[in-house]
Order: sequence, then structure tokens, then C-alpha cells
Amino acid sequence: MIKSKPFLANFFNLGFIQVSNAVIQILLFPIIIRIIGLHEFGYAMVANAYAALAGLFINYGTNQSGIKDVAINKNNGKALNEIFYTVYYTRFLLFILSMIVLAGLYGFSVPHARYFLFASTIVFAEMLNPLFFFIGIEKLFLYNVANLMAKLLSALLIIVLIHANTPGWWVNFYLGLSSTVFFIPLLVYLLRQYQLTRYRISVEAMRQFLKHNFFLTGNNLFVQLQQSFFLFTLSGVVSPLVLGAYSLCDKIVWSFRLLIVSFSSAVYPRAAVLFREQKELWHSYKTTINGWLAVCFLLAAGGLLWLAPWIVTLLTGKPDTLTTLYIRSVAFVPFIAALNAMNVIDLLVKNRYSYLFTIGVILCSIAIITSFLFVKLGHENWYGYFPIIIEVCSLPLYFLFIRKTHA
Repeated sequence: MIKSKPFLANFFNLGFIQVSNAVIQILLFPIIIRIIGLHEFGYAMVANAYAALAGLFINYGTNQSGIKDVAINKNNGKALNEIFYTVYYTRFLLFILSMIVLAGLYGFSVPHARYFLFASTIVFAEMLNPLFFFIGIEKLFLYNVANLMAKLLSALLIIVLIHANTPGWWVNFYLGLSSTVFFIPLLVYLLRQYQLTRYRISVEAMRQFLKHNFFLTGNNLFVQLQQSFFLFTLSGVVSPLVLGAYSLCDKIVWSFRLLIVSFSSAVYPRAAVLFREQKELWHSYKTTINGWLAVCFLLAAGGLLWLAPWIVTLLTGKPDTLTTLYIRSVAFVPFIAALNAMNVIDLLVKNRYSYLFTIGVILCSIAIITSFLFVKLGHENWYGYFPIIIEVCSLPLYFLFIRKTHA
């Protein structure tokens, strides 16, 4: 049986990390919107979504495979050393590649490229982010404190340095800069505390690592793209105010996704050990967790439906019919996403990365087709239904591929 105390401590710390991330940034939304306007906010959030996509590419699945590897080998110093340096060598090389691509976008004067360029500090911070290691060893207090301080610093910089004439691209710049300032000391701590001496990885070992995490990374990118593609599409075809309204709605959903991610990350290390050592308990454990998730996020959906007008007024400073409609349209998206959380973990602990990749490709294809149909045939009032259509499509796909693992 799983010991509950480490799990609860891990969940509390991860929950605090994600809640502080979500709460501080949501509290910043009304300040940012009232300073730079809803139109600039929309473009800033498009760049933020780009940074998230680039961050997933650089992360290369290490926030998932790395957690499991560290959790299983946390008492093996030699293995930890190899895991740590393999992760960071890979991230550094991919960061350089992403910067080359970004320089090309900026050089060819792609619309709003400067917003993407200034968001590169978020990408750099993700390269440094040692969260996978702290989750794997189940010691999150120090990371928790540093993360909270980083968010408070970003809030302070935005409030003090951004004013009415400040371009919106500085918002993402300060968010990434603050995280970088605190991630560097965390890395130094890990190097000293766990005696992570320099490790020279071979070209063949790097190739094997890239091959092993390819499907996992592809799935992560496609999942992010299926959520962001419509936002990217809207940025080129709708008015800044419509883009701003949808961006705000998208960020509210993102805040709930952070909570789901925090729960999944807390469960994942223990789930990996449980599946490895006591497979017969895994299914009952998964069913129990799914029940609690369903209840919690169903209540959250009801709250979004009922409180939507007040949420809009709080965040924007005035009532807005379109934004209220979008929030109500996506009210059940976090609920459906929560139902899928344990399905993702099920495939992860079984190392079915290719299945995750296939699901990601299918959902991304659905998202691309649906995006064009919405823009071509739909009305702006319909745009809020895009996220729930994609989320609903994901459930049967995960159930189908989980059944294949039982065959």
C-alpha cells in the first residue's frame, strides 16, 4: 500500500506551486488589462502561448520521464547524476535550436514577432526549470518558496515598470526574467546537495534519449498546439478586442489546467512505483482518484457558469457580454480535462509514449480542422465552444488506447 504522508506532502507543495502561479497571474490580469488594454493583452497572451509551446519542445518530455526516472533512482547517486546531465544537455541544445528559429521569424518580419522575441525569457526559464528533479525526490519545499518568490517578483516588476505607454511584449519578458533569477540558485543547490559532478554524455546516449522521448515530446507539443492553434488563428483574423476576450477565457481554463497538472505531478511518482511493484492495486487506485477529481471539477464548472459575469467585471473592470459568453462556454472544459488526467498517467506508467503521440496527432488534426471551420463558417459568439469540442473528442481516444494496453 502507498504511504499517504509523502503523497499528501507532495500534493500540498505542488498544489501550492500551481495555485500560487494561477492566483498571482489572475490577480495581475485586471492590472495588466487596465494598463495596456484588452487588445495588447490579447497579443501578449498569444506570445505567451508560443513560449509555452517552445518550452515544451525544449523540455522534451523531461518533466514527465524525468520525474519517473528520478523517483525510481532517488537513492542511486550515479543514476541521478546521469539523469540530471542528460536532461540539461538535451534542453540546452534544443534551446539553441529554438532561438535560431525565433531569429528567423524576427528576421523575416513575421507579424507580432517582437512579442515572441521578448517571450524568450520564459523559454529560457523553462530550460533551467528543475521541477522534475524536486518532484522525483519528493522534496518540494525549497522549490515552492523559490517559485512563489519568482511570481511575486514578476508581479512587482509588472506593476512598477509597465504603464499605459508600455508595449505589451514586456509582460512576458518580466515573467520569464523573474523565474530565471530564482531557478539558477535552485540548480546550484541541487549540484551541491546531490553532488552532481560533471558528466560527459556520449553521442549515442544522447541519440537514445532523444529517440526514447520522441513520442512523449510529440504528444506534449500536439496537446499544447491543439489548445493554442485556435488562439494563433484568431490572432490573424479577428479584432484585437475579440482576441483579448478569447485570450482571457483561455487563461482562465489554463489556470484550472495548472491545478490538474499539479495533481497529476503529485500522483505520478507514486503511480510509477505502484504500477511497477503492485499492479493489481493500480486500477482501484485510479478509479478512486477519478471519482474525487470528477466531484471537485464538476463543482468548479458550476461556479464558472454562475459567476461568469462577476469574473469578467473583476478581471476587466466592466461588464462584457462576449467574454461572459466565452467563460460560460468553456465551463465544463476543466471537468473533462480532469477526467482524462489519470488516463494520461496510465499510459505514462506503462511507457506507452507512442500511444500518447498518436492521440496527440489525432486531436491536433481535429483542432486544426475545427479552427478553420469556426473561422470560415462560424460567428464570433461560437468561438468559446472550440475548447470543449476538442476536450470531448479526447475522452474516447484515451479509453480506446488504454483498452489496447490490456490486449
